[in-house]
Amino acid sequence: MIPLRIHGVVPPVATPLTSSGRVDEPAIHRIINHLVDGGCDGAFVLGSTGELASLNRESREIIIRESVRAAAGRIPILVGIADTCPEATLSLGRLASDLGADALVMAAPYYYDLAPDELERYFTSILPGLDRPTLLYNMPWLTGHVLGMDCLRSALEHPNVIGFKDSSGDMDYLKQMIGVAATREGTTVLVGNEYFYLEALKLGAHGAVAGGGNIYPTIFRALQDAFDRGDLDVAATLQDRITRLGERLFNITGRPTSVFCAVKAGMAAVGLCEHHMAPPLTTCTEAEMERVREILASPDAAHVQQLATAFV
Repeated sequence: MIPLRIHGVVPPVATPLTSSGRVDEPAIHRIINHLVDGGCDGAFVLGSTGELASLNRESREIIIRESVRAAAGRIPILVGIADTCPEATLSLGRLASDLGADALVMAAPYYYDLAPDELERYFTSILPGLDRPTLLYNMPWLTGHVLGMDCLRSALEHPNVIGFKDSSGDMDYLKQMIGVAATREGTTVLVGNEYFYLEALKLGAHGAVAGGGNIYPTIFRALQDAFDRGDLDVAATLQDRITRLGERLFNITGRPTSVFCAVKAGMAAVGLCEHHMAPPLTTCTEAEMERVREILASPDAAHVQQLATAFV
């Protein structure tokens, strides 16, 4: 296993779709180029923002293949392999490996309310069959499960596990996760909630999987760089602006899944892709799209971009 250390800005890439629901392959290349140009350290495809649960096998294969081609080794491509069936999870992991993915991201299976020992066995039964660096993803909002510390410790016994991603928004939990990760040198922890990016870095996390990074990656690059060089005042200023912009943008539809629609709408507003969502998620209306355009054209958004340019 070739060691891989993920550090810094790793946006959860939204899947670009046409009005007919097909994967927009040219848009994948525009998006990956945008992330590379914005200074990102990686790209995470087929996560919750990437609408994994709504996409068929053919679409998943296209997304993995084209993302790897677009990256062309410039940044690592992380691929989400979440499913309810262990065999399907393993199959998707092997597909991603065959197509050249750099790393895999496993989440808990949803639907059944699993006991801690069942959840642990789910991971430990699949991990030996994967041949790529793998991160475990804690996303209780969508999976219904919290990955307990015993589960994380057990996962670290597998040499292909390189770290964890947490999108719970629970900072006490994240602190415990960081503590577990610290027991094995080189283990990465990424935070999935951009509102807590700086706070997570202060606790010992190594980077962020932030939806807004799809739209304005240079802002996240600037925050990470400011933190890494010890300039906490600049980092705090950038965090404040990221939070304010997210609060205006991410609840644009008023639905529980608004953040996913808003991220893609924001990407559409800056010319990266169309804004169509995979059912059952609902595509933003034209009125909502206009509101997204207004937010991204606002003085507040412009100020954030100016700050990022000044500090990168």
